[in-house]
Amino acid sequence: MNTFCYTGGFSVYALQAGAELVHSVDSSVRAVELADHNVELNMKDANHESFSDDVFSFFKNYPEKYDVIVLDPPAFAKHMNARHSAIIAYKRLNAEAFKRVNKGGVVFTFSCSGVVTRELFEGAVTAAAIEAGRNVRVLTRLGQPACHPVSIFHSEGEYLKGLVLYVE
Repeated sequence: MNTFCYTGGFSVYALQAGAELVHSVDSSVRAVELADHNVELNMKDANHESFSDDVFSFFKNYPEKYDVIVLDPPAFAKHMNARHSAIIAYKRLNAEAFKRVNKGGVVFTFSCSGVVTRELFEGAVTAAAIEAGRNVRVLTRLGQPACHPVSIFHSEGEYLKGLVLYVE
């Protein structure tokens, strides 16, 4: 499942890697149309379903389990006054994913909120694993590439962060 799918990049890669079925979810009808179009361009008879729905509502109303879940939301916090709400949203989002990933599954989770540090993001993900009652292991930590250098005087510039997680 590719949440906040936008143009469906993760969906196309999953299908090209042999995924039997990919669900793409985004609240934007236009984004879902773009994802559908990109899948059609790249994978002619792919088993792909898209849903124009709020990701949190989708989790609540669609009980299917997945082997791989991608969580790549837009920035939940662009300013410090939104940071607390963002951390709660990251926790809630990851907890829902942990509840819906199969044993032995993988969750790719990302944050592009500059005001949410890596430590706060990982803390929210840890709290989500506790809430979901799942044993989760970090396979790797991801960050922005060298073409996005971070000024030592502007730590918020390190806004891209991600985790690849194995869920037992």
